[in-house]
Amino acid sequence: GRIDAVVGTTVHRTTNILLIDTLLTGNWPAFWSVVHHLILPVITLGLILSGVFLRLTRINVIETLQQDYITAARARGIKERVVVYRHALKNAMIPVITLIGLQVAILLAGAVLTETVFSWPGMGRYLVERISVRDYTAVQSVITMFAIFVALISLAVDIVYSLLDPRVRY
Repeated sequence: GRIDAVVGTTVHRTTNILLIDTLLTGNWPAFWSVVHHLILPVITLGLILSGVFLRLTRINVIETLQQDYITAARARGIKERVVVYRHALKNAMIPVITLIGLQVAILLAGAVLTETVFSWPGMGRYLVERISVRDYTAVQSVITMFAIFVALISLAVDIVYSLLDPRVRY
């Protein structure tokens, strides 16, 4: 099961998210067991997109550091750390934030596969189980929830984008 035999306990489910439930109940052995069981799925989902984000961030920072306003900030004597983090990184993150919104759907599809492979209870595994028994109502509900989640993430990305770039107004 999800909890080690060594721990030998069950978790009272409030949110049905094991990591949060073990924190809420203060069951530390169960919490560390859940963390232990989450390592491989998290690495699997994280490695899928990390290369794209790192490469895009690197390219944008290098391009931004060559802009005239960065040269002007350096000429004014502003510390290099402040120039990089306050001026360059803020502007370089705009395309990365946009990419995050686009990659949410890929992450959800990856979660379906990862939950199935690692036998982790979640919406993805539930979707696969409902497809196998031809429960069309449940499948439609899960896909609708995924679509709403992607739409909310897109809205959040637009809000963050407008905060990072004051020229953008909706």
